[in-house]
Parts: sequence; structure tokens; C-alpha cells
Amino acid sequence: MLKINLKTEKELQSYIRLAMQKEKINKKNLAFMLDISYPTMLKYLESPYLLTISQLNSICQALQIDIKITLNKEQNYDQNI
Repeated sequence: MLKINLKTEKELQSYIRLAMQKEKINKKNLAFMLDISYPTMLKYLESPYLLTISQLNSICQALQIDIKITLNKEQNYDQNI
């Protein structure tokens, strides 16, 4: 059984944004990569708790980050990205 101390929405938002910076992927490119509209991408980045696990997993794959690490409050950006 996987136990995770979940990141807050703000921490999750920061983690995704930092991963985007590292991969040099902007919001429009990420929306294109995921085949979703730009306004939808903006909504998801502003409120990542609206994402389903499947959507978050797609974002993690596009940004080359591990979803378990992305969600886990015990893991920080410096350790894993």
C-alpha cells in the first residue's frame, strides 16, 4: 500500500511550474502536447486539484516527472527534478 502525504494545491502548482521551467515548456506548448485547450490548461495550472489522476499523470509524463513524487509532500523539487 502506498502512503502519501499529499502536497497542498499551492505546492503542487509550484512543482508543476518548476518542472515546466526545467523542461523549457510553456503553457501553450504543454496544452498542445496534451491536446487540450489553452484556457483549460490555464485552469488546471491555477487549480491543479481539479485534475483527475489521469490528467495529472499525462502532465507528469509530458514534463518527465514521476507522479508519485509530484504528489508526495515529503519530496521536494530539488531532490527530484
